[in-house]
Amino acid sequence: MAVIVYGTHVFTKMAGYFGRKEECPVCNRTYKKGFVKISRWVHVEYIPLFPVKTTYFKMCPVCGSGVELKKKEAKSEMSNNNDESRQEFEAFAKHVLANKPSGFMSTDNSYEFWVRDLVSGEEILVETGLTKDQIKRMKKGRGYKKVPVIKV
Repeated sequence: MAVIVYGTHVFTKMAGYFGRKEECPVCNRTYKKGFVKISRWVHVEYIPLFPVKTTYFKMCPVCGSGVELKKKEAKSEMSNNNDESRQEFEAFAKHVLANKPSGFMSTDNSYEFWVRDLVSGEEILVETGLTKDQIKRMKKGRGYKKVPVIKV
């Protein structure tokens, strides 16, 4: 008897930073908004076959708050790039070993999520008290390929 595994899988990718600089209502920082492409693919036996749905998120590069856009809206906003100033960010996590819990069934929530502005060199603390799984979810939600973990 053969078992066929099928379903959907979500791929996220950072499309870039577009538009003019805007102030974020949550973190009050002024940057271009980042666009993250999220596509859901049908797969058979873990082999992606074709995309089912593609959406974009327009989000703040620091705090990650934003809105979902349709494909046409996102493409038009990304094509109207009037501001040519360079903007680059790098995300990383710090594992504060001094706060690491000990004991049976204890949860290690001693991670911090940071964003570094590569143009100005400023490091911005986004959130503290995270687990390793929450760091992975933040990485995937923001479209980063990797988030290095620094042991402190």
